[in-house]
Amino acid sequence: MTAASYKFMIPIVFLLMIVASGFAQSGAGFQKDYRLLRSSNGIADKGFYWFTVIGQTPAIQKLLAADPTLSGFCKARISLLRSHATDTCSWASSMLTDFRFTIADSAEVANALLSLYRANTAAFDEMINHQLRPSGCYQRFIAGSNEKFLLDAWSQTIIGINFIIDRYGLGKRLRYYAIDSASYNINGEYYRAALKDLFAWLSEGADTMNLFFQPSLTIAMQLMALNDRDEAARFEPLEEGENKAAAAAVRSTDWKKYKFATIVVPGEGPELTTVALDPLGRMRCNLAIARYHDGLAPFIIVSGGFVHPFHTPYAEAFEMKRYLLTQGIPESAIIIEPQARHTTTNLRNANRLMIRYGIPITMPSDIVSTKSQIDYIVLPQGHFDQRNLRELGYLPYKEKNRISIHEASYYPVMESLHMDPYDPLDP
Repeated sequence: MTAASYKFMIPIVFLLMIVASGFAQSGAGFQKDYRLLRSSNGIADKGFYWFTVIGQTPAIQKLLAADPTLSGFCKARISLLRSHATDTCSWASSMLTDFRFTIADSAEVANALLSLYRANTAAFDEMINHQLRPSGCYQRFIAGSNEKFLLDAWSQTIIGINFIIDRYGLGKRLRYYAIDSASYNINGEYYRAALKDLFAWLSEGADTMNLFFQPSLTIAMQLMALNDRDEAARFEPLEEGENKAAAAAVRSTDWKKYKFATIVVPGEGPELTTVALDPLGRMRCNLAIARYHDGLAPFIIVSGGFVHPFHTPYAEAFEMKRYLLTQGIPESAIIIEPQARHTTTNLRNANRLMIRYGIPITMPSDIVSTKSQIDYIVLPQGHFDQRNLRELGYLPYKEKNRISIHEASYYPVMESLHMDPYDPLDP
């Protein structure tokens, strides 16, 4: 594993941890029959799934609420939340910074979780073995023991919460600033007033929080809401909506008839706010239509979210589906993936749907796109590979191979299921 693949970790935290002792279910990961749990917050479900599981696991809730260290964190941050509802703090930095988890905070929580796990192994193993491992959301952690799995999940959570507070509260620059940034000037008068009102509003419900992560998670989720950044949850659950017909068709597909499992079409974001489907996106759809009619694959996966221009009302995948329908492609053959914001996540997210819907990843899939994008994906200098390693920490494909001027084949990898704490708009 490359150095980049360890980007989730906070080494200082793990220097404080004792080597994991048990190996219960080590190596067990995604199970095809597992159904993801849902809470009232779809964004939190996508980025912080083990908190969703805890919310539906009373035994673990009770243990976390009773722990002196963890309950101390919760009480201190609730007190802070209430104080900001009425104090004179008026800048984002003064109101939000202390809801981040410092290295010392993280280590203290990790040690408390470790002690709880060792004193209540059966209860935690039940949650990990029957929910977290089979969910696939932490697929990159499955090689370790349950003890290490728990600590790795916590380490990733710290990154995710801090990342949201830093970017959508404190104004730190995102990698793709032009499309992913905060909606407002965080030091502007409107945003400062909105934050103050947010704290006053949240203080009314503070009594309902009794778990150590809830104050900081609530702040993070409300920062996303304040910026209208709910892209990660739009169209969900896909298998009950836009992808219902195709997900049902997967179960009766005779895969032996096809060369490829799917045709994957990455989207192209329009440059104009008045354009729903970019001309290059339409061109890519036409290329896919020809290959579908040639019988190469039973499904077309169109991938792309609400990306260009900034805060566009159009999702690339949804608009491509609309176009495919007008060209006679049946809805049962179209799978939309409406969250990807970059070429790296086009493939990763398409893989996720293949795996969860039961499309065989032992068959290759066919990436179909315009020449310039296929050139980039298969560039011999490996820039695309390097970008995936840098941004995701792994390659979401194997045996990538150019087929034609407009095509490249590849095999999906299971690691694609793993949540990404560095991309709250598409974790």
